Amino acid sequence: MKITFVLPFINLTGGIRILLNYANWLHDAGHEVTVVYPTWPYRFHWTRRQQWTEFRNHARHDGRVPWLDLRCRLSRVPVIQTAFLPRADVVIATAWPTAHDVARLHHSRGKKVQIVFHHETGTGPEHRIRAIYSFPFHRIAFSHFVRDQLKREFDCEVHEVVPTGVDPELFFQDGDAEPHSVLFLFHPDPRKGATDGIEALSRLRGRMSHLRVHVCGTVQPDRLPPWMPFEFHPPDAVLRRRYSTSAALLYPSRHEGFGLPPLEAMACGCPSVTTAVGAVPEFAKDRRDALIVPVGDIDAMVHRLEELLNDAKLRQSLSLGGLGTAERFALSRIAPFFAGALEKAIAAA
Repeated sequence: MKITFVLPFINLTGGIRILLNYANWLHDAGHEVTVVYPTWPYRFHWTRRQQWTEFRNHARHDGRVPWLDLRCRLSRVPVIQTAFLPRADVVIATAWPTAHDVARLHHSRGKKVQIVFHHETGTGPEHRIRAIYSFPFHRIAFSHFVRDQLKREFDCEVHEVVPTGVDPELFFQDGDAEPHSVLFLFHPDPRKGATDGIEALSRLRGRMSHLRVHVCGTVQPDRLPPWMPFEFHPPDAVLRRRYSTSAALLYPSRHEGFGLPPLEAMACGCPSVTTAVGAVPEFAKDRRDALIVPVGDIDAMVHRLEELLNDAKLRQSLSLGGLGTAERFALSRIAPFFAGALEKAIAAA
């Protein structure tokens, strides 16, 4: 297949990592894959000044993805228009602004497919986001949760559900866990539940003065308690080490399309206290490979973390269960289903 992924940017996010992992796998499997993104960035919810800052960052870019070994072709184009994209069998929109541009492409650029991570409310004008559900795309979602939400709320059909795979070459056990240590991944987007996580960890430290918390993220927090050291944009090797050497991951997200970090943690042998968000209940089971709490339930986060940190047998049991789950969701096992979904899209009338 000739495949074009249309990305809004190549900054490190969970969604971009997922897409580039699939692009690499498809390339290695013998497909002709091109990843494109625009030099002039999409507005999303940025101010005009922020948009210009992102444009200057793009213009200075050396044409590589700095945080990933991308093996397929990467092309930064002026804008997403027919003249700047290669002929292909399938062209994939990956965010709501890219869907508007892909919808206008000539049919020679490929069968139009949309990857739906989740309903992207809050990232731009709501009427523009909702408009993409009327486009005649073949849609792929990464969770049944998203498929059902789109059908229920927008009467939008998702044709295929393919889960996300975790790359065992990037995430694997890399060290022994430090007692009473928790990893927390920070992002200021309210969907990520950072305020819930900080509150839960603060309450827990009131009970466990010896608690150690490591915070990682790709956006600098405005303020964290001084006992929460923050690592900005850690490379994969450092993040893998943090997963592996933490006794627990706290994942307090309020809304996700999938929810990849608990699966990455599983691959590193790190048990999670995670909300029942996105696809988490689709790949994890409470007390088999994770401890799952209701979204927004800070008390439950505190109690489950305290239980996990004080019970070595429970940590070992969840760690072993998580390693098995991560193996079932390894990229090499899941990516062929993604390729099959693209083949079905091409074959569809």
